[in-house]
Amino acid sequence: MNITSLNPVKAGDSEYSIAEAPIRWIPLAIGLSVVTLLWDLFKLPQLLGFAPYAFGDPGCNLTTFYLVSHGYRPTIDFGYAYGLMGILANQAWFHAVPLKPVGYQAFSIMCQLFVVCAMARIAGVLAFRPTQVVFLFVAIGRAVMPTYFTFAHGMEAVLISSAAAEQARGARGNALALTTAAVFAKPTLGYVYSALLLTLMARDLYRRRISALAPWLERIRPAAVVGLSLCALLGLMYGLAPLWRTVLPLSGMGNYKALRNGFFTAEGSNFWHPAHSNWHYYAGTMIGLWAVATAYLIWGATPAAWRLWESPAVKSDSIGMRRDEMIVSCVLLHLAFVFFFYANSWSWIYYSWILIVGAAAVPIDKPIHRYALCALVVIAAGTYYALGVDSVSEWNSMSRTPATASLWSSAGASDEWSRVIAAIKGRRAVALHAAGAVEVLYPQFERPVGVYFEPGLMTATEIQREVTRIESADVIVVPNDVAGWGGYTLTPETERALASFKQTERGAYLSVYERR
Repeated sequence: MNITSLNPVKAGDSEYSIAEAPIRWIPLAIGLSVVTLLWDLFKLPQLLGFAPYAFGDPGCNLTTFYLVSHGYRPTIDFGYAYGLMGILANQAWFHAVPLKPVGYQAFSIMCQLFVVCAMARIAGVLAFRPTQVVFLFVAIGRAVMPTYFTFAHGMEAVLISSAAAEQARGARGNALALTTAAVFAKPTLGYVYSALLLTLMARDLYRRRISALAPWLERIRPAAVVGLSLCALLGLMYGLAPLWRTVLPLSGMGNYKALRNGFFTAEGSNFWHPAHSNWHYYAGTMIGLWAVATAYLIWGATPAAWRLWESPAVKSDSIGMRRDEMIVSCVLLHLAFVFFFYANSWSWIYYSWILIVGAAAVPIDKPIHRYALCALVVIAAGTYYALGVDSVSEWNSMSRTPATASLWSSAGASDEWSRVIAAIKGRRAVALHAAGAVEVLYPQFERPVGVYFEPGLMTATEIQREVTRIESADVIVVPNDVAGWGGYTLTPETERALASFKQTERGAYLSVYERR
């Protein structure tokens, strides 16, 4: 890999360091992709686990395909908090690959590698130094998600990271088109990033004393074409009501409020200050890197923002200016996520690549910055301790069996599930769960009628269909509220319907109810 030296610019621009040439990003992307795939292999029992697909968010992608293929409409016939572009990708993908967990995992890995390539592109055009590249290699396992919860999450990650790569090379118009598309995948950070890009464009035109409308229209034309095209396509395919309900983050806001999500709530604080935590937790898990990298990024973004504001003479297409713009953009996007979009203890994984890229981009011309980044490398390496222990334990304790649809599970969970399958044989069985695809994986159960049975997402018709399923059942299976199994949220309607059943079995993972 050819990394060129960084030379200070001439007087007047002394705060910037500009590379003679960018590094070649393709070899870097290949190297980062290899490391990423090795981490995926190491975590394989978790990625293709039985509980996440039968009763967790990854399985919802299979259920969504089933429902939409059978005429159910998102936001009308079943609750849905994300963008219609995710459903479009869902339908296209599962028409090409088998409707199985391994099929969805292939999509997740593809998205993961797209994000890795975008990070490599940013490192290339901003001429990262060797220490910065080393930080990317060490932290890459913490920067990208191995399994995206939904197609919407994966597509948003690809679009937002690609937008950042375009911004890094100075193509704000292309970046705005990508962030506009991201709004139709997941209506959250795409809005913030679009507003930021528009602000930067306006600032640039103002400093150039350009007041004509034509230059402004030229910059936003790609985004307008993308936005109007997606409105037309998605509106024709799914209807105008689902379109406006998913372009605006109303369902997601209702779900967050109902579940009391947020960085500073009890749900969110389980990440940064869980009960009974000690120094081992902060040194051996992601929170240590997350906290220090956030502080480091804010530290680096403060002078970068000042340079952007006070140095209009520096060319806007210089590497120094684009580097500072990227650092400031990353810190603003990261803080917007923390304060407005953070959900629960696992939400850090959504946009951790933004934090890692932003921290890596902070210039290390001064010794204090080099030492700080070296410390970040050490901290990043230390965060894999708990991940390594868990992964080794999963490889030793979990296996794939026909009973669990060839998905990984512990022996105890597999045995318990096998007993449940034997108990429902020849009977009308219904599985009640907050998420997952147990009905798609096991035709012994009655077909699904919704995707997420959670507060803020359930529709009235969805609840009524759930009641009808319960009333028609001979036996009901419910996952217990234990780690990874999701549990089930009762409503007054479903609680009344369940009154005619009695619990006949309660295992470590599952409960069985039979008609009285």
